Amino acid sequence: MNEKLTATLAILLAFFAFSLPAGAASDSDSQALPSVNSRLSLASSLRASGEYSLSALEYRRLAADLNPGDPSLPALYLSAADAYRLERRWDRMAKMLDAAEDAAADYALVSHPDSQALPCVNSPAPLLFLRLRRAEGMRDWPSAAAYADDLAASCGEGESQLADWARRSTSANRLRADGLPGGNTKSPRIGGLMGIIPGMGYAYSGEWGNAIRSIFLNGIFGWAMFECADHDRWGLFAITTFFELTWYTGSIYGGIDAAHRYNRRQLDDAAKAITGDGPAPQLTRDGTIGIFSLKLDF
Repeated sequence: MNEKLTATLAILLAFFAFSLPAGAASDSDSQALPSVNSRLSLASSLRASGEYSLSALEYRRLAADLNPGDPSLPALYLSAADAYRLERRWDRMAKMLDAAEDAAADYALVSHPDSQALPCVNSPAPLLFLRLRRAEGMRDWPSAAAYADDLAASCGEGESQLADWARRSTSANRLRADGLPGGNTKSPRIGGLMGIIPGMGYAYSGEWGNAIRSIFLNGIFGWAMFECADHDRWGLFAITTFFELTWYTGSIYGGIDAAHRYNRRQLDDAAKAITGDGPAPQLTRDGTIGIFSLKLDF
């Protein structure tokens, strides 16, 4: 009888020894897991401090922890995409936009401009807006104009301000794609030919600082080259000639590049005159992208 009682007590003690620590560990682990809101706050603070990759990674981790079918997945992927945009990682941004689109197709939250419109519950503006910003960042002006046009068309009655911004963005990006009229540009060919005279190619495009630098460097090394030749110091002559040829060819190619930079500045100024000086809409932590909303509901 005592042996049976002892065996029974041993089994019970073994059971409690096994179950109690496991239960305690489970409770501590559950308490250690950060809440969704704290993780969103972490991602937001990382973004605010300029840690865009880490911010995107936190959004992606949160999305990975959610169940397939959770309606917040598209918003999380879009938030990650916008963080990658700020770091100019266009390939990763494209993957996050595609992931948001795939998730949204299941929950009918957003639609893609190149496919049939889904029965949207929320506005398609966030996805279109971020695709537009990616195209602009990559200087793919025709695609940016197309996305801006789709964004303007997708705006509802309460999004007239956004629709106006999108229409102006369409015009600006079409201007960038087509270029300015010839009378408002500088010819890279003329800039290169004028660069044969050191500094003149830069001066042609209004880059006076570069022009003065080119004249000074070519003058100094040209003078040193002839001085070395005059005193039969051919070793130094070879060195100074090498540098002089570098500065001289740089003057020619610099004149070409200066003309391209001038044209780009003129084009950007004309585009900004169309879009205005105000900032473009931005994705924010509290569920908005500028003047239109993107909800993160848990």
